[in-house]
Formats: sequence, structure tokens, C-alpha cells
Amino acid sequence: MSFPSINLRLGSRRAARNLVDLAIDSLDVSDHQRQQRYLRNWRYYINAPYQEGRSGLYAKMRAIFNQVTQVVDADARFLMGEKLQVKAEPEIEGAINRLWEWSDLQQEKYLLARYGACCGDAFIKVVDNRQWELNPHPDKGAPVKLVALPPEAITPRYHPHDRKRMLACKIEYVHGLDVHRPANEVHKEVWTDEEVLVYDSRHPQRVKARYPNPHGFIPLVHIRNLDIGEESGLCSFQHLLPTIDALNEVASFLLDIVKLYGDPVIIGRGMERGSLRKQTVDSHGRPVATVWWVPTPEGSFEMLEWKGNLPEILGFVEKIEETVRRSTPELILSGLPDRKEVSGYALSLHLSELQKKIAEMRGNYFHGLEKANRMALKMLEAQGEGKFEEGAHEIVADPILPADELTQLKVLQIENQVLGIKSRATAAAERGIENVEEELARVDEEEGEFADYTD
Repeated sequence: MSFPSINLRLGSRRAARNLVDLAIDSLDVSDHQRQQRYLRNWRYYINAPYQEGRSGLYAKMRAIFNQVTQVVDADARFLMGEKLQVKAEPEIEGAINRLWEWSDLQQEKYLLARYGACCGDAFIKVVDNRQWELNPHPDKGAPVKLVALPPEAITPRYHPHDRKRMLACKIEYVHGLDVHRPANEVHKEVWTDEEVLVYDSRHPQRVKARYPNPHGFIPLVHIRNLDIGEESGLCSFQHLLPTIDALNEVASFLLDIVKLYGDPVIIGRGMERGSLRKQTVDSHGRPVATVWWVPTPEGSFEMLEWKGNLPEILGFVEKIEETVRRSTPELILSGLPDRKEVSGYALSLHLSELQKKIAEMRGNYFHGLEKANRMALKMLEAQGEGKFEEGAHEIVADPILPADELTQLKVLQIENQVLGIKSRATAAAERGIENVEEELARVDEEEGEFADYTD
């Protein structure tokens, strides 16, 4: 998003204020293209991408093949792992763990990852649950919470020269039983560093109230799933969509051909309507083989058939499907049981692509989550819940792929016995053995007893 040129001067509060005002004004313009992209991607994920006709595609398109769900779910699960942990000073670590417990983050993390992997963008709102103008009903059991918001409800605006510096952010969504009823209320709020604008629920273009921002920052974090240098991120399957469309188009043609044989069209020649007669019993009422009586010798009837070459088209479909599988590291996992002929080295190369992709995504998500945690710690400080200074911490997740125990043991053996670069104590600590010195002493004692016995 770019704004009109402004003459910026260093330290000019007025120029900075003008940028924020322009950002707020631009929020009145709907981001239709971005919203449509989110909607289209979400339809692919729930396997209903062709609910509405799209120009250039077969009118009877069906989602016969759709690898999007598998890609998104694989990314979400590998990205977040089974459990996230925090490395920090004890006071900060305890505060963040309490924050995560209030927010049910260990469960909500998968939703956050699915939002990002599917739409390209994920958003976390840091909610101040103390009693103030925007929260008349405080939750004493959870003074601060992290909430994953659906991307279509968020519209951020950034500095024209810094795509990571958020100037304003709109949160807007319809709430009620039926989103198609115009009488339903629209919740709309706009945040800047200095103030919060709340809009009339019946007239979303009218500002109902203005409040000073008690935090001094916008309590929203934007996470780009795959950062491509633009304001919005890239979803996990963007490059697959044209191929999936082509695959479904050909497969839909084939499905219609198969249906033609399941519910055939019969063509009658040399006869009038109603003259064709079907006989299933003889003159005595006993069942016989079905006989069709054609009225004249010249008459006939036949089934409408497709005259093409089905095996070649089926082979073409298989080639496209294999192309989709090879172009996406997540889909390699589904074919592992069938890849017995693939060498271990080749398989490790495929899995390394998945590891690199997940590692890149973890960097984006964990950086955003750490930023949200620091915002939450500032809110807790404002509530008198402690002093956390900069709130420095690091998020740690499970290994992307399960460790190969045999390979790890071989590496430890080489490092300890062959290269001599790692002590037994270090190797034992890396294996998670407690009371290392005591265990090593016991091993030495047992080895000595065994040596005496053999001598």
C-alpha cells in the first residue's frame, strides 16, 4: 500500500501524524483483492474451491484432486510441533507460560499456523483484559490473552518506506446469527499508536468514540507465512493452484465420461417415439431374458459412446498428479510407503527440503509470537504484575523430524572414540542423562569388575 507523497522532515511530529491520518483514511477502502485471495485459498483448504464459477475453467469443475488440505495441515503440525517451550530468565519464563495458559496457546497455535499456511498471513491480537473503555467486562482469571484472529477480519496499514512499521490497523467483522442479514451488527475498531477509534455497529463508517491508546503501541502482530518482500505473505501452496485446476479440469471431463456410461443416452433409429417395446416375461408370465422389440427391420437403437482414448488421458492425469507431488515437499510424506525403490540419500534430500521450508516458517512465526509475548509482558507490567524489562526470551519447539537414534549413536561414537573431540560426559548430557558424573563412575566400576573377571 502506498500513500501520497509527503514532505517528511526529521523529528516532524506533524508529518508523522499526517501519515497516520492517511493510513486511517485508506482503511475505508476495501482490500477486495486480498479478501478474495483469502476466500479462494480457504475454499481450497475445505475442498470446495469451485463453489462459484470462475472464468476460464470448466463449468462443471469438481474438486476430485485437492492436495491443499494435506499441505496446510502438514505445515501447521510440523511448524508448531507437539509443544512449544520458552527459554528465558525464570521470572519471564513463568510469566509467559502463564500467558500461554490463559490463552490456550498450546491448542490455538495450530489454528494460527493454519491461518498463515492457508491465507499467507496470520494475526495475533494481544488483548488487555483489565477493565477499561474497550473492555467493560474484565476477565480476572486471564488479565492478558493472545488471540489468533482470522486474516479476513484484519486490515493493516504500513509506513510507505517500511513494510514492517504498522501505522494503523482495522479490525472489522460481522457478528450475529445470520451474516446475510443486514440488521446484524458490525464490530469495527481502528488502532494507532496514539488512539483507538470505535465505530457505530449500525453505521460502520461513523466513528462512535475515540479513546487514547493506553499501551502506546498497536497490540497486533502480523506474521507472514512465507516472506516475499511484500506487505502480505505467501501461502504454502500458491504455486500449486494452476496445476491443481488443470488436474481437476481433466479429471472432471473423465468423470462426466464415466457418468455417460453409468447413465447412458440411448439413440433410436428408424422408429417413432413409443414404438420400442421391452419384454421381460413370456406369454405365461414367466420371467425371461430382457428382449427389446424394434418395430421395423431397419430400426435400431444404440448407446451414445465417447470415441476417445481413455487410457492415454488417465496416464496424463497420473503425470500431472505426480508433478504436483514432486513439486511440494509436504506431499513427499504421503508417498513414503510406496517409495521403497528410492535410496535413503534421495529420500533425505526430499525431506531436507521440507525441513528447510519449516525452519524458514518457524523463524517467521516464532519471531511474531515473541513480539506478541513482549507486548503482553508490557501490559502485565502496566497492571502491576511484575517487572520484565525487555522481556528477552526464545521459543523452542520439537525437532522438525524425529531423530534417528541409530544415526545419532554412530555420530556420538565417532566423535568420542575416533575423532576424540567429545567427552563421555558431554555425550551423556546430550542424551539427557541426569547425574552424569555418578553414572560414568558406575560404568567405570562395572567395566573394571568385568575386566577382573575375564582375566
